[in-house]
Amino acid sequence: MNDNNNEEWTIQGYQEIYEDVDDFQEYDDMVVEQERAVKEQLPEVILKFIKSAEEVSHFNAIPAGAGFLAILGNICKNFVHIPNGRNHEDVRLHFCWIQTSGTGKSTLWLFVGKVADSVWAKINENGTHPAYITTVNHPDESSEQITIRGKFDTFSVVDYTDSALVGKYYKQLNTDGDNSDAFELKRRAGLLEGNGLAHWDEFEYSGIFNQSTHQEKAIVYLNKFMNSLAGGENWVIEKSLDSMEGKLMKCFCQRSIFATTYPPKNVNEVMADKGVLQRMLLYIREVPAYKQHEMRIKQYGKAGTIEDTDTPVEEFANDLYEIYKLLQIRYMEVEMEHGDKAPLHVMQYSEDYSDAITQAYKQLINELFGTRGEVKKLASTFVSRIMITLMKVATLCSVAEAPSLPKEERFKVSSRNVRSAGLIVRQCYNTLVEWLERSLKHRKRGKGASEHSLKLSAKDTYDKMTKDSKGFVNQAVFIQEWRKEIKKSKPQAYKIFREQVNKDHNMFELQKESRSWYIKLKEGEEQ
Repeated sequence: MNDNNNEEWTIQGYQEIYEDVDDFQEYDDMVVEQERAVKEQLPEVILKFIKSAEEVSHFNAIPAGAGFLAILGNICKNFVHIPNGRNHEDVRLHFCWIQTSGTGKSTLWLFVGKVADSVWAKINENGTHPAYITTVNHPDESSEQITIRGKFDTFSVVDYTDSALVGKYYKQLNTDGDNSDAFELKRRAGLLEGNGLAHWDEFEYSGIFNQSTHQEKAIVYLNKFMNSLAGGENWVIEKSLDSMEGKLMKCFCQRSIFATTYPPKNVNEVMADKGVLQRMLLYIREVPAYKQHEMRIKQYGKAGTIEDTDTPVEEFANDLYEIYKLLQIRYMEVEMEHGDKAPLHVMQYSEDYSDAITQAYKQLINELFGTRGEVKKLASTFVSRIMITLMKVATLCSVAEAPSLPKEERFKVSSRNVRSAGLIVRQCYNTLVEWLERSLKHRKRGKGASEHSLKLSAKDTYDKMTKDSKGFVNQAVFIQEWRKEIKKSKPQAYKIFREQVNKDHNMFELQKESRSWYIKLKEGEEQ
């Protein structure tokens, strides 16, 4: 391995430094190959976005695509609802990205966030996005008609208190007329209220992964505003006001979630017990050390260079805004005929759309074949919601194609769109299944590896090695071979050998020559 030539840094070359190569190679190859298949099938505008995003956040194609779709879904949500029999869904995509620290999550968000802000500015300046008008009852029994303006912004969550997220009522001195000493209640909207993105850069601190009363509230709030916007106000967050018994504060949140975090220790338990992650498109991936090395090599190759950051942002903001304007025109045309039911009629569906959805479901279920029962049980809890997400992504793929199609061919969801969506959704599902397989396997290995089985594996490794005339082998070479059997890092293998297998030298004799240690199986341990 040549330190002075990056081309020499092959997978085999990593072996001595990055000890997880063997353990992760098959898994990582699967991720890379499936991402390649996804990128070949998506609409051109999404492919361009992914390619540009990967120039700054390397090897993160699926999260980049999800970022584009999260923006697109939110600007489309008031124009498009998805019919599914008696159930109707909006097209917001809620995305949760759980991945190893230092692998490009924040970097990707900087790009996605800038594109989102530019799109919001264009829509807000136009000023024609539909407003949501409703009536709220104040705690003092008065009522007020409020307008949730059709204004978009990004709320990056840093304050998790109820009053910050949901809102509150406060007393304001009334200085009018004879009631100058009286107070009136004023409504202060929470930061979640409105349109755009709700961004969690450190989702681990959202309350979902922490055992507390606040955690339960956070889950309620998230689950609530992720309900469908199509029909009724089941998506409106309601908070009971502690100081005003029986009175409620309402928060009208129509945002989409873009959340990132490193893998919290209890992520599997949250999946099993809480149900909130099932409602998002979840991409969960452990990035091995050698892949992190490849990411760094790509980034360091740009050291000393200056790249244009504004042009790509504006290019994609313009693309999204062009899609938005075409969709708005389509909506206004349909609204003339269907009134408030227009969102259900904006999109048309091909004759084979339903069959394609059914086939996508079967392909998703196929991912569970051969998995252990515990994995299958937990992964199955995601299926229903992820199929709804698949319908959303298929619809958004059709919307994204609009500028490149003749008017008569726009806004028709085809089986091809379903297949494109299926690739994205299955890739996310694959990473989930693989995560569960690996995490549960490692957990069982850690708990189930008895001292007896460890000693047997150590003896087997020793028996296969070439020994000197006295029966000794180099301890470092032994550990290098043995740790492959027990699937542990070199430091872990040394610790296990010292503290469990050869505690008090009861199995191997140790001998030091110069600066190296040698070991020999003691008499009586051969059997």
